[in-house]
Amino acid sequence: MKQNLRAAQRPRFAKAAIKRQRRLILSIVVALALLIAGGWGIFWHVQQQEQQTLSPYSIRGCVIDQADGIVNFQDLAKQKVKFVYLNATTGATYFDDSFNTNYDRLRATNLKVGVVHNFSFERSAVKQLQYISRKVKSNTGQLPVVIRVSYYGEDTAEKVDWKKQGPILAELVRRLANYYGQPVVIKTTPEIRQRLYPKYVKQSQFWLEAEKVQKADRHVEFVEYDNQRTLKTDRREIELPVSYFNGGRQEWQKY
Repeated sequence: MKQNLRAAQRPRFAKAAIKRQRRLILSIVVALALLIAGGWGIFWHVQQQEQQTLSPYSIRGCVIDQADGIVNFQDLAKQKVKFVYLNATTGATYFDDSFNTNYDRLRATNLKVGVVHNFSFERSAVKQLQYISRKVKSNTGQLPVVIRVSYYGEDTAEKVDWKKQGPILAELVRRLANYYGQPVVIKTTPEIRQRLYPKYVKQSQFWLEAEKVQKADRHVEFVEYDNQRTLKTDRREIELPVSYFNGGRQEWQKY
């Protein structure tokens, strides 16, 4: 009763100000709700478009290195992951600390496994192969051995001499294929691929770091369509680069 009396005694300008404040708050709440709904609608539409574009490529996988910590591979399999590539070596000096542990744990799953070597512009093909064979041994999995080629540090697009590096990479591809008796796939960007194919690399397939779903030609084995896809493992979320196999189930059976 007292509250109603106090309200009745308020000056008119105070009542009007309160009404304006309430209308403003209501308008903000409605605007935020519409913004959230619109954002969710756009996100849902993008997700639906991606799933529709991805539908022909049902065989998908990811790349893992020591920075990802302990990964529950059974959890990944439940999220439709079919293959896992493990980062193994870089040049002739670096070996991923989690490689052996992850490789042993993957052998207890039904996931296909492959290994990644990161190409060095400072080391010869012979030195890199010697290092790979010493560290990885025979643990190369069922999938093609992958050489990742990317710019890093001072080795930028402007400084890398492909007339020198192209033949070294081609030699490493040949030596790796002969040593392990497995095909070799080159993982790189579309821009670097143009520098390599077909001048230096003619026979090997490519793994394109496209960061989107796209149609690829017959010389492309895999396409990385998202370099930070959120996946769940042991009740936590990790962001992994995810890719799809650029072929059908029948072609996948060769692995």
